[in-house]
Amino acid sequence: MPKTKQKKNKKLSFDLIVVGAGLAGGTAALSAARKGLKVALIERGQTPGGKNYFGGTVYTHALEEVFPDFWKRNPPLERPVTEAGYWMLSETGMTRITVQGGELLKNPADAYIGMMAKFNAWWVEQAQAEGVFLIPKTLVVDFIRDARGAIIGVQTDRPEGEVYAPVTIICEGVNNILTQKAGLIDHDLRPETVALVVKQLISVPAEDINARFGLPDSDHGLAVSVIGDISLGLTGLGFIYTCKSSVSLGVGVDLDVLDNHHARPYDLMQRFLKHPQIAPLVAGGQMMEYGGHLIPEGGWRQMPKLYGDGVLVAGDAAAMVNALHWEGTNMATVAGKLAGEAAFEAHQRKDYSAGSLKVYQDKLNDSFILRDLRQYRNFSHFLNTHHDFMDVYPGFINTALGKFFSGFGQPKRQLYRDILRSLTRRKPLLRAVGDIVSFGRTIIGW
Repeated sequence: MPKTKQKKNKKLSFDLIVVGAGLAGGTAALSAARKGLKVALIERGQTPGGKNYFGGTVYTHALEEVFPDFWKRNPPLERPVTEAGYWMLSETGMTRITVQGGELLKNPADAYIGMMAKFNAWWVEQAQAEGVFLIPKTLVVDFIRDARGAIIGVQTDRPEGEVYAPVTIICEGVNNILTQKAGLIDHDLRPETVALVVKQLISVPAEDINARFGLPDSDHGLAVSVIGDISLGLTGLGFIYTCKSSVSLGVGVDLDVLDNHHARPYDLMQRFLKHPQIAPLVAGGQMMEYGGHLIPEGGWRQMPKLYGDGVLVAGDAAAMVNALHWEGTNMATVAGKLAGEAAFEAHQRKDYSAGSLKVYQDKLNDSFILRDLRQYRNFSHFLNTHHDFMDVYPGFINTALGKFFSGFGQPKRQLYRDILRSLTRRKPLLRAVGDIVSFGRTIIGW
């Protein structure tokens, strides 16, 4: 009998592999495919954005940098941000420091509130239309290397799950497992550089949102950070975003702080929701979603090496988050675009070595991303060593303004003494002045 020839499996090969279909990964894949590369986008979730609890802001400048015709594509965004700033909570009161109108009334606005589960899926659809090949429900477990140690592909959890490409872009999010395996960083996440954020999405009728938050209509939206009593004085922030017919709100605290103080994120969230100034805003609402997510906050000082032989890293995996300005989605988008361009240029040179892929970091140096992260390189450390900014000062501002606007019928010299005393009971004046100077030096980057 004639021998049957055994059929060999065909090697699955691409010009570029992108791991993770978030904003960084989706943009990297799209950017490279647009230039003619054959791109595989591997996502471990069932759908892009399907495991994403993000409900915050996306930024017009980054979206239009990728799609100049962005607004003609009917993106699934919520409200434009027309009011932004800080709410400072004391135990029973609140001081709002926000800006409305003016620069925030541009059309299109500089920032929009987006629910990433929806927006991410739409974003990757745009990438697929540009030729990106999406491989969902697939986990990358390791890399394939050549004899020199250069990365030439990935090993997935599927049977015969090897996928090859001369360049891989890691966009795995905050959990840096693959970034470590690629040799771009040599340690696990450090608790003091990562915040655990718990969030609820609460359904509230649009007309109630407008009335309760003082918004003229559904074409106006609010995005605020909340500090003070929300985190019990621990290093952490809350947030509130108004969507079309829901409110996204939550609280995030550094992992080491939660552990050291035996605090539970759920308890902080419940405390937030029951605060007398917050509870009326979501009264009668129905919880639509509840979840937790890690956010890298180490910034510049916790960034991995951004390139290696056959590999790049972008987005949360590269600690590209600026907590002070709420920037993360725009950094992921722009960095993804630059990573895709760097991969394309490496193909043009037929050189996929670290020396060739260093052009990616050069591009980032020319952008706002690395400039800003370097400027704010000490911000996380500042917050971890100046807890009074989370506790004493928000409470003092509430007390001081409360006294100022109710100090009728008494000598004003005594009023100011009482206001000053409300601070110095808990913080010596010279130390408070020193804290303010230190904060200024931190954000300037000295």
